[in-house]
Amino acid sequence: MTSHRTSHRHRPMRRDCDRYQGRLCACLLLLLALALAVVPYLVGRITYAATMRTAVAQSASRHQVTAHSAGEVQGTSSAFGNQWAPVRWTDGRGVSHLGFTDVPGDTPKGGTVQVWVDRENKIVKPPATRQEALATGCFTGTAAAMALLLVFFGARGGLIAAIDRKRYEQWAAEWQVVEPLWSKRLPT
Repeated sequence: MTSHRTSHRHRPMRRDCDRYQGRLCACLLLLLALALAVVPYLVGRITYAATMRTAVAQSASRHQVTAHSAGEVQGTSSAFGNQWAPVRWTDGRGVSHLGFTDVPGDTPKGGTVQVWVDRENKIVKPPATRQEALATGCFTGTAAAMALLLVFFGARGGLIAAIDRKRYEQWAAEWQVVEPLWSKRLPT
């Protein structure tokens, strides 16, 4: 007694377009896997490096000075209880400067605070840190992975729609041949 097994390669109910669709979707999935293994890392690494270059440049052009609160605080400016207040500091040449910055809410008039200033003695944000660069790199790498997934699903959907359109055209053409035989009508 011999058993007849259908080969995985030859399934008579599968059309050529079904096989093409399976192969193309498998290729897209392989490309996605390769892209997900490489692209997010590279994007994250490049972003991290660029942010670190910015941090180095900011560190070279900014320095921290001790300033004194020069007036009353102006209300809450952040969720951490900091408040906006005028501060005064003296630069290395002995010139006095006045600016506004966030200070802790309990800072009294004349109290000291640390502020970052640039070469023109304007108050600026502190330079970017390594942790900020790392977080930015991780975020952009994750965003790149999400973008790859969206491209994959869009390409797969477009591919399936195109193959389905061709499949439906073939079915309609074949039905034009078969339907008269089934209904015992003569073709018109």
